[in-house]
Amino acid sequence: MKIDTAALPSPALAAPRSEHSLEKAPPPAAFDYCRTAPCIVKETAQWAVVYKPPQLPTAPLRTDEQNTLVYWFLQTQAARNPEQDFCAQPYSCYTPADAAEGLTQRAYTADIHTSPAAQVRGKKAIEAGLLHRLDTGTRGLVLFAKTQACYDFLSARQDAGELRKTYYAFTAPYTADPSKNTAVPVCIPQRHLPAESIAAQLPFSIASQFRNFGPGAKRVAPVFAGSRQYKEGNRLYTTVVEGVDIIDYRIDCYPLQDRQSCTPVFSGAVPQTQQREYTSPTRLAELNNPVIRGFRCSLTRGYRHQVRVHLASVGYPIIGDPLYAEASSALPGSHDHSTHQSTCLQLYAIGLSFPDLENPQQNISVVLPPPDKMNP
Repeated sequence: MKIDTAALPSPALAAPRSEHSLEKAPPPAAFDYCRTAPCIVKETAQWAVVYKPPQLPTAPLRTDEQNTLVYWFLQTQAARNPEQDFCAQPYSCYTPADAAEGLTQRAYTADIHTSPAAQVRGKKAIEAGLLHRLDTGTRGLVLFAKTQACYDFLSARQDAGELRKTYYAFTAPYTADPSKNTAVPVCIPQRHLPAESIAAQLPFSIASQFRNFGPGAKRVAPVFAGSRQYKEGNRLYTTVVEGVDIIDYRIDCYPLQDRQSCTPVFSGAVPQTQQREYTSPTRLAELNNPVIRGFRCSLTRGYRHQVRVHLASVGYPIIGDPLYAEASSALPGSHDHSTHQSTCLQLYAIGLSFPDLENPQQNISVVLPPPDKMNP
């Protein structure tokens, strides 16, 4: 595991500002992460940022596959009036009724091939202008190019590491007890690091190569410098931890169906950009259960399952992860061993930053607020 300790800030926990920092954007309004339909978050005539709900595949595997974000997007574009002005406002200008009922119903009555966006040829013809993917269980922002010129420009910038993605993840500390006769976890931490230690070293970087493993190579494993599989000269993939939240919660309020009585309370020192206030009928002193950690991470070059694997490698698998969370346990302190399998993957793609086609020296940032609770 590679830990970037160069030019670390003082132990204050505020993430540093940079050219690409999402802190420059104004505070966004609330967003409904429980919505089940995709929606346009922001768009121009050249590109669109789309919200993908969980359990919806990003891209099709076959030309006739319709239950994907790509198909929804192309249908939405085909249903538009060609003379309609494109809305460049943030997602707050769209109502749930407009996105889930009006626009979606019109979209699925249109032929996707009537849209200019369907003529864009990306990595695969059936993916049109899709610039990147999210895992099926991950919800959040996905970038599409709507013209070939825009796709070619953004694809080249992405290859150059200039397309930045920001994620937020709810994690549970790794709590395996080797003395118990339980199933072997699918991802053993390379090193368990206290969240407070990680927070004190922000920005904290985890860099590795990757290899596929397991039946059907459905999983990937990090390959850190010094291991037998590590190969000099192969590409390194880096996940930067920009913020750590320490969240207390009540085990007896779980599962999330009862989340109204499970209002989280943040404790400890957390980055100013991540501080949020909550009320709870239960005093913090009475919350004697282990805590959930919320990690805000970013990357520019991504590998399949990268954030999931990197967080698990330091002892913080993402809650609800069927591949890299410990299969034999649920949330820390819980006796419900089915929790990880029954909970949706708690990984959220909350930010995108990419160069402006019309002014390549400037970046466009599209940001959703971090979730204030886990969502089903």
